[in-house]
Amino acid sequence: MASRDLKLLGVFTMNKTFSALMIVAGLISAPLAAKAASAWHQGNGDVVTFTPEHVGSARQRAEVISEVNAASGAGTLRNDQMGFPAPTKSLAAPKARAQVIDEMRSQTPEQIRAQKELFGG
Repeated sequence: MASRDLKLLGVFTMNKTFSALMIVAGLISAPLAAKAASAWHQGNGDVVTFTPEHVGSARQRAEVISEVNAASGAGTLRNDQMGFPAPTKSLAAPKARAQVIDEMRSQTPEQIRAQKELFGG
């Protein structure tokens, strides 16, 4: 009977330890969840930034996810993340290689000089 009592004691101790760990994890994560919902965010070191768009946003999670999926499908998500401007679609039809060569050959000396100044050539 004594060995059975020791086995039960081990289970109780493990459950007690697990429960204590869960309580500590909850106490640590509660302030982090509250911080994420506020407009003030702690940065590196003592820097605190104010982000007004994080307060009172009326957008729903489904809207945000659909916008991310649309940007990902269009290929602009990476540009947005890196802070680059969104690529624009050219309205002009693309030129053939022969057209570009003809334009280069028909340039005036002034245009060639301006191009060299512009591109450092």
